[in-house]
Amino acid sequence: MGSKASKAKNKVKNGGVQSATAGSTPPSSRDPSARGGSQNSRRNSLDREQTLKNVRKVQDVYEMKSVLGTGGYAVVWGAVHKRTRQEYAIKVMKATSSSNPNDDEVSVDEIRNEIEVMKRIEHPNIVHVREYFVQNGKFYIVMGWLKGGELLDALLDLGNYTEQDAKVIARQLLEALSYMHVNNVIHRDLKLENLLLARPNDISSVVIADFGLARKAVNARQVFTTQCGTPSYVAPEILLGQSYTPAVNVWSMGVILYTLLIGSFPYAHSDQQTLFRIICSGKFQTSQPEWEQIGPEVKDLLRGLLCVDVKERLTAADALNHAWFTADNDASSKNLKASRARLHTFADSMKLQVKTFEPGAFLVRQGELGHEVYLIREGTCDVTVANANGSVSKVATRGKGDFIGEMAVSSEDGDAAAKPRTASVRAVDFVSATVLSKADMQWAVDHDYSLEGEIRSVIEARRAELDDASHRGGNEYSPDGGGGGADALGDGVAAMELE
Repeated sequence: MGSKASKAKNKVKNGGVQSATAGSTPPSSRDPSARGGSQNSRRNSLDREQTLKNVRKVQDVYEMKSVLGTGGYAVVWGAVHKRTRQEYAIKVMKATSSSNPNDDEVSVDEIRNEIEVMKRIEHPNIVHVREYFVQNGKFYIVMGWLKGGELLDALLDLGNYTEQDAKVIARQLLEALSYMHVNNVIHRDLKLENLLLARPNDISSVVIADFGLARKAVNARQVFTTQCGTPSYVAPEILLGQSYTPAVNVWSMGVILYTLLIGSFPYAHSDQQTLFRIICSGKFQTSQPEWEQIGPEVKDLLRGLLCVDVKERLTAADALNHAWFTADNDASSKNLKASRARLHTFADSMKLQVKTFEPGAFLVRQGELGHEVYLIREGTCDVTVANANGSVSKVATRGKGDFIGEMAVSSEDGDAAAKPRTASVRAVDFVSATVLSKADMQWAVDHDYSLEGEIRSVIEARRAELDDASHRGGNEYSPDGGGGGADALGDGVAAMELE
């Protein structure tokens, strides 16, 4: 949901540390036992879910403005409620009906689970869900618009970065985790990429997002077995195939705090299986010069958070009562300049490829099949359609935060064999754009809601002109001076119709 796209990190797959799970059957990554208990409880859950479901079309209630970010299985749009004019973020996810989805797919049950978990929690440091829609195989989850972007980006923009800043962030996260644990919610994918800011450049407004792997326990004693999460953040008990509790969130919190303080992961290796073994050993890196820059209190807190023994690991509530938070000492004197420089490198490693375009260059050219989708970071573009009579119509302007892809158009003549045509997108000034895989993201751009409205407006205006010319028998709309009217330019108008 951030303002910038990040790479979709590999999730932990069944098996964890191979030597630790050999000879046993790994638990399913889609563990049905974690989704709820009896049939009655599922029916009750669905009944409660209906209180948030809006049966209208999302386009009838909200104006879809521009893409805020992409990642994993979702695209997040900025939107405005048509009646109240209040701004929201809408997370769009395409669901598969398969009961056994592939690793790169998300099922209807999983999306409903995310909605069910999120609607039950309300905390200033946790993203809030307002309502959701289901149409054409896609879910549209309406949430508060977090305008501060990604936490990591904001940290890199700080003029001065100190241990006190890390403390401000950590306190908010632990308060949110403590709240979640009291309410029997386990996030299971807590990481820096899922931390956003409600307000720009305000690190006191941290919000936890992306509850796609979260689960709601029946009670405080329920344990889970599904191996899931992001490798560098996952707790040892998950990797070892053991049952686990919300304590896995505390481990991930330790990884986040360490990274904020040092500028790199506490456990790192290029080989994933070796990484898993290092994590299970619990021996994090302390040899960096940055480790010597932080105080003894936070070092002790990190040891408590990153404790392999679950029984000895601090709880979120315990961590909030640690001396690092309660002692009367100001950590703002501990400058983390070197750690901040390492965070820059860390952040760059998570960013998707970026392309630049000079003024006049084409991002997408009509008539060509593209293989990439773009999310504009800086600059503006014109969207144009070449008509059958040789003229070109400008149908839209695109800028920062807008999603650009192969915008499908179709013929209006009813010919099922007609090939789809594309619009052209051309840089007006210098443009910088994040590159996304068309194979992964095509579903999200098949229906560019904001462009659809603009193109339809152009179509309606041109039809009105053509009707007027037809009534007057005019030829002024035909560039060759021949017969005018709707028949002469009908194919050009039809070429702009969206699928």
